[in-house]
Amino acid sequence: MLRKVWLSVCLLVCASPALAIPPPDVVASLWQSILQMIGVASVFLAGMWVATRQFLTQHAPSLKRKRVFIPVLLGLLLIGGLAFSPLWAANMEASIKGELLPIDTIIKREPDAWVREWKLKTVAQMGQEAKLTRAAKHLPVVNYQTIESFTPQALQSLLKTHAHDLYLLDIREAMELSKFSIPHQAVFRYGDLVHDIIPKNLPKDRMIVVLCHSGLRGYLGAQFLRRAGFTRVAFLQGGLAAWHKQGLPVTGKADFKVKAPIQPSKTAALAMDAYKVQVDPMGTAAMKWPNLVQLSYETASTAELQTLLRIAQTQPVLVVCKEYGGCFQGLNLIWLIEQQGGKVAGLYDETGQHLRGLIN
Repeated sequence: MLRKVWLSVCLLVCASPALAIPPPDVVASLWQSILQMIGVASVFLAGMWVATRQFLTQHAPSLKRKRVFIPVLLGLLLIGGLAFSPLWAANMEASIKGELLPIDTIIKREPDAWVREWKLKTVAQMGQEAKLTRAAKHLPVVNYQTIESFTPQALQSLLKTHAHDLYLLDIREAMELSKFSIPHQAVFRYGDLVHDIIPKNLPKDRMIVVLCHSGLRGYLGAQFLRRAGFTRVAFLQGGLAAWHKQGLPVTGKADFKVKAPIQPSKTAALAMDAYKVQVDPMGTAAMKWPNLVQLSYETASTAELQTLLRIAQTQPVLVVCKEYGGCFQGLNLIWLIEQQGGKVAGLYDETGQHLRGLIN
């Protein structure tokens, strides 16, 4: 009799954690988690066996007479199973962890010296730009913290085994998205995150991985999500550029060359009857042009861009830049204006150098 009871105990206790088993697409990865749980499970089962044996020794005869033996036993096993299942679930959640490294440490892994130095300089500038933008809108200061991150290979592996626990948020601009991408759950502009405008229906029970091109917007975007109360946030190291460089699958073609916009001389640009807007990062000195509007494209909210897009429906827009980041974002703006049927007067790069390699 006791042998049959023990068999029932084993079957029910071992089956109870199945309530927390993930969907079939991650079953292959459960073996690692199972091995990690053997120690906990062994202690739990031993304790359950001792407790059940003592209980049966003392109370089995009277319970049988009252015909409540089986309900009481099942109740004990259910309580044990409910106590054990959260341990299983917590172990599964703990397996979705990125590297917790300072952004400078991640950037220093870059094999290319020029890219490495550019990113170290640029991430500091972008962080300051976001702070200036927020200050101008009277938004609270965000203290940048170390954020979890994944290498492209690590994220690719997790997408195969733990896709149910990941939520990919692409925060690139529309032109960038039109070139190439990987499957994701949502698209949202980085500029809106800077303004504390948060996507609706973001899950708090999944790891949100923020995607961008170089990894820098992803790092900063994750900061604003964390401030908004999302504790499970991470970004892709090196961004989708690193993903593509490592030969991982993408849809589209990672080529940002665009049709050459009109590049007027300074004299022609000054004389143009157009709405002139400088799109360099906030904090960049404005060009000394009459009637020149400064609008940092990258950290501008969508609402601010909509105003400019409405102007472009009736008046040609001349995009002006003097820094590399501004000129690249100028191409994003021109693409957006043209997609919405607006008028473009051209793009004026004060240096004459930043657009090389980006236009046909």
